Amino acid sequence: MKMVYDEFSDPIKNTYEKMTEKRDQISEDKFYQYFYNLLETSNNYFDFSYVRLVKTVDEKWVEEIEKALSSLQYVILNPRKFIEEEREVVNIAIARNISTESVRHLLQHSNLIDEYREDGTVIPNRILNVYKEESLNTYENRFICTLVAELQFFINKRFNEIFQATKDELGAYLEMNSKVDNYTETVDYKLQIKIRDRQSDKVNEQKNADIFARIIEIHRIVNTMAGSEFITNMRRFPAVKHPIVKTNAIKKNQEYKKCYDLWNFIHAYTQVGVQVNLVKQDPNISRAFEKDIYDSFVWNYAMLHNYMEDVDELNIDRDQRKKEMNTRQVRQMLEEIVSGMPDMDDATLQRMVVNELTAIQNRRKEEQKRLQRVLDKQKKPLETEN
Repeated sequence: MKMVYDEFSDPIKNTYEKMTEKRDQISEDKFYQYFYNLLETSNNYFDFSYVRLVKTVDEKWVEEIEKALSSLQYVILNPRKFIEEEREVVNIAIARNISTESVRHLLQHSNLIDEYREDGTVIPNRILNVYKEESLNTYENRFICTLVAELQFFINKRFNEIFQATKDELGAYLEMNSKVDNYTETVDYKLQIKIRDRQSDKVNEQKNADIFARIIEIHRIVNTMAGSEFITNMRRFPAVKHPIVKTNAIKKNQEYKKCYDLWNFIHAYTQVGVQVNLVKQDPNISRAFEKDIYDSFVWNYAMLHNYMEDVDELNIDRDQRKKEMNTRQVRQMLEEIVSGMPDMDDATLQRMVVNELTAIQNRRKEEQKRLQRVLDKQKKPLETEN
């Protein structure tokens, strides 16, 4: 029967199924049966592991940041300013801005005057200079600057946890060492495969694509704000501390209120908000997996043998070697029993296995006793004759 493959599901699985489609035919091959028996009765070492990352994100912190981002951007583009006045008595030679206030100050401080001339001219040595300029040094602006710094730390920590937590041990590893005595030759076989997961495409995971895309966008916006001209200029002023003083602007302005809510959230949010788990697959090798590995051995041996010249003909008409059970093979059989009864609870399954094992052992003991009685009966006539 021809198999139908879904080319849009798993291309690797499709290829695997195509490669193993004729397995039933090859299993009837005489050499395959001969060499497979040698493999099963040889000393084989297996090591298998598969480790992958599973990431989950608490959407709460993402939603809270998203709610406040537009307000945070707005107040950065439209910062609050006030007129800062600086008053300083300076030498008359360097005075730049003489106002009516400077004159009034001079009249009140006669010690600053060097000379009064007859024409009414006054010659001072020093005079009050008044500087007025716009300043960003407001509590609200310092609050926004501190919020951006703390938000940047908050988001970068979680971003790195999600997208840069790459470990060398992630991926799959398979190793096999085998030594086969083929009567006239010895075959040493070593197989080692490493699949290293670099975690570069985790954003494309269908399950988390939406939340990951939102986090990437938040990360971009917050780091852009942190490098803005406003934040750069504000860094020279002292940061504010928690808790925030609710000034009139923070209390009444809707944009500042959202920023205030975000500040309180990130100070109260103690969870990591991101969970990165290392999930390890059971390292036990099933009999089906073992058969695939043995099949690759048979294929590689046959491939190499095919390109060897002047080789002696191989005698495959030999009695099959007896297979001795080992712990790994017992475990494989138990694995198949457990996986075949997924709905049965552990206690019932354990009781069933123990009962069946006890019954089989008892039957074997009875058979051995019966065989011994037969042998004893056959032995008695011989002793009588002697």
